[in-house]
Amino acid sequence: MGVMWTVWPLDAEMTVWLSEQGISYPVLPSRWPTGSEVKRALSDLGLTAEITDNGPMAPWHAFVQEAADDPEDKWALLIIPDYSGDHEPQKLHFEKGHEPLIRRILSRLAVACGPLVLINDADSVPEVIGADA
Repeated sequence: MGVMWTVWPLDAEMTVWLSEQGISYPVLPSRWPTGSEVKRALSDLGLTAEITDNGPMAPWHAFVQEAADDPEDKWALLIIPDYSGDHEPQKLHFEKGHEPLIRRILSRLAVACGPLVLINDADSVPEVIGADA
């Protein structure tokens, strides 16, 4: 059984929750990445991505690997539940995957959209991922 990973930008609701948890965060603009920013991040990182695009407002999946022939099987399943296009903000999460790879992807996305919060469903401890992670 794997861990599910929630991703969230540093919006007003998230910053209140982080403050209540005693977790510090940078005071920087943050937003959901666009579809093209997600695709560009995967490409810029040189990752292998097997994409399933089910059309507008349907689930979009990317099975991401360090390399197709990676013997250590470092992969992550990135999900956009309601893909609305390359130029629109996309809510996303990860269904299972290699934690360092997930952090690497989010760090790359943070270059474009600001810090993102990563929360696993096992212990619900939030971690703020910035462009320097």
